Order: sequence, then C-alpha cells, then structure tokens
Amino acid sequence: MRILAEILIRMSMLRRSLIVVPAVCALSAQAQWSQVNSGITDLAQGATVLGATSDHLIARAGWNMYRSSNDGDSWSVIQPPVAFNSTECGYFRAGRYFAGMSASGDCIYFTNDNGDTWNSVTGAPTATVVRGFHELGTALYAYTSNLGIYRSTNNGDSWQAVNVGLSNLNVFSMGSIGTHLFACTIGGGVFVSADAGASWSPSNVGIAGGDLNGEHVWRMGNELYYTAQGGGKYRSTDLGANWSVWAWPSLFGVGLLEVQRFGGNLYIETRHFTGVYRDSVYTSSDEGLGWTNITGNLNAADLNGSGLVALNGYVFLGYNMMSPGQGIYRRSIATGIDDLIPAAEQAPAVYPNPAHDLLTIQTSVHQGPMKYTLVDIAGVAVLNGSMTSATAVCDVSALAPGAYLLRWNDGRVPPVRIIKQ
Repeated sequence: MRILAEILIRMSMLRRSLIVVPAVCALSAQAQWSQVNSGITDLAQGATVLGATSDHLIARAGWNMYRSSNDGDSWSVIQPPVAFNSTECGYFRAGRYFAGMSASGDCIYFTNDNGDTWNSVTGAPTATVVRGFHELGTALYAYTSNLGIYRSTNNGDSWQAVNVGLSNLNVFSMGSIGTHLFACTIGGGVFVSADAGASWSPSNVGIAGGDLNGEHVWRMGNELYYTAQGGGKYRSTDLGANWSVWAWPSLFGVGLLEVQRFGGNLYIETRHFTGVYRDSVYTSSDEGLGWTNITGNLNAADLNGSGLVALNGYVFLGYNMMSPGQGIYRRSIATGIDDLIPAAEQAPAVYPNPAHDLLTIQTSVHQGPMKYTLVDIAGVAVLNGSMTSATAVCDVSALAPGAYLLRWNDGRVPPVRIIKQ
C-alpha cells in the first residue's frame, strides 16, 4: 500500500502546475535527440534513467532494471537488488553505484560491478521511499519520504539517521552551499544544517506559511533557490537565513519538474501551459545566468521527462509512465551550436573580475564593431556598449553588487560571468 500511495502522489505531482528557475534566454540548440531503446522490451509504463556508473547507464522500464555499456545503443536486463523492484533512484560515488528503493525492507543497496551483484548495507532505512542521494565532503546522504535523512561516512557500508531538529521527515530534495546542507520538506519548508547533518534548524524566514510544502531546493552560484508545491518561489543570498519572493522569467513557464547538476552544468525540465501542458529542457554552464533550450525534436506535448543523466558526452532523458511507448532519448552535449569559434579564441578576457569600478574587456575575435550587453540575474539589461577595437573599458561603479552576464551580438562569442563587488 505504501508503494501504491507513493505512485499515486507522483502521478498527481506530474499533473499540477509547478515552479520555475531563474534564467536568461539563450540560443536554441541544433543537435537532435534520438531514441535509444534497443533491448528494452516493455515501455507500457514508460522508462526512467536512474543514474550512471563510470561507464554504464542504469535505467528501469516496467518491472525490469536495465544497463547499457555503450551509451544507450543497446540495453540488457540486470537483476535488481530485490526481485521485481527496479529501484527509485541511483547515485555513483567512489566506485559504487547506490540504489535507492521503495520497499518494505531495506531501501539502500550498492553494486561495484554494474549490477552483476548487489550488496546490503548496515543501518539502511526500511519501509520507506529513498527519493535521492546528496554528497557533501566525505559524507553521502539519502533522503526519504517519511524517515528523514540518513548519512554514511564510510562510502555506504553503514548508515545512520541524522534527524536531530528535523521536525518534518518527509524530505523531497536536498542541496548544499559550502559546508551548509539544506533539506526541502513537504510540510515543513526548508531546514539547514551547518554541521554535516548532526543537527538541523528551520530555515523559513520570509517564506509564506502556505508555501511550506516544498518541491526543490538548489544552488546557483552562491545563492539558494526554493520552490513550493503551491506555486511559491523564493531566493536566499545568506545561506537560507532569510528568503525573499523571487520573480522568475517567463521563459520557464509555470513549472519546474527536475533540477540536475552534472559537473559545472545545470539541467532543468520545465513546464509551460499553451492550451495544453508542454515541457522543455534547458541547460546552463554559468550558474543560471544564461540558459540554452535543448528541447530540440523532443515531443514537448507529452515529454513528462523522468531522469536527466549525463555520461560520456551525452545527456539522457526518459519518458515516464504518463507518456508510455517513448522510452529513452539521447543527445550529444558537444554538438549544440553551429559555427563555433576555435577553442583558443572562445573566451574574451575580462578584468578585474570581481570588479569595483572599471571593467576592461579584451577579445581576440574582433572583426569590426561588436555590441555587448550586461544583464542581471533576472535577465534585465543594465548596461550596453560597443567595441570598436579589440579592447573596451566600461564603468560598472553604479551597479549593485552581485552577479551579471556579459553577452554579445555575435552569437559565436560565449557569454562571460561578471561579479560586481
């Protein structure tokens, strides 16, 4: 019954209007997505990309668990940790792939041979749903639907609950900035820990009482963002001590379905309403100051993505139970924009950065007058200028401290992130 209830909750969540990420519009991608379902026999309930090891993808479809050693070109069935339970999520750390379960027994297992064999752990949460994992420093955390947060400091061999002060144990997501951990809960809003999870405190100053059913908490740069199931969107610049209402750009419509970070890149799936609900996928390489729409040829009318995962220069996305028959799609990360400038010439030199008063810009790709625009994190232009030579100096002394993005009218020149002190 617990598993069925969890499935019904998730189906309901897929249908509701969600929240959105801050961003600046960027170029549409040229690369296309391709289906990679060879070997997957049952897509009636959709598919989910669960995670990846160093060289294998892990996915589920129907009652089966699958792996691929060739970037999704072909898939083979593997035995899950518990028969007929294809797991809920996955995480790879230090040679081990951890599987989070929805089960009546133990809910964490790991494999160090890509799923050939599974190992039980000591102290795993039981009779719950492990929604995801989060890594900070030497510790790995698992967050659950009704038992709060568990921590391992020995690469997953043993786990223990770390819930002191965490008065709401229904944790939906986790994030971190520096040494601070953040837990997004359903019913209790945000909690913060500055001691590796040993103790937690509520972190809801500025969040309306009706917005304590959280959905996502995540970092962009040194700022924290939080969205609630009821539609609230908030931003904190002081490690969650205070929150302010955040007005997101219309580019991302009415909802935020998924937030993932792979290396230095952020990926999000968003929801729009244009007569029907349509989803889009975006990526950012500059902490949310600029976003590229990589939806491409995906069928946005029934995208309902389930599991964004990056591996070996590709990003993968599965269509979930709301869009059966679609399966798993793959897109090359490297082939997004045509006519790229050679790598040695890509990034203009901008200094000093951080800047106080004057900012010098030097570019090696100057081919005549080139216009630039400085935009803030909300996408509003705060300064415009032109480069009539390879070097320009602009006065930023009147700008408020914070992060900005320097953009160009030449789409081949990548934007540059600027910090004003």
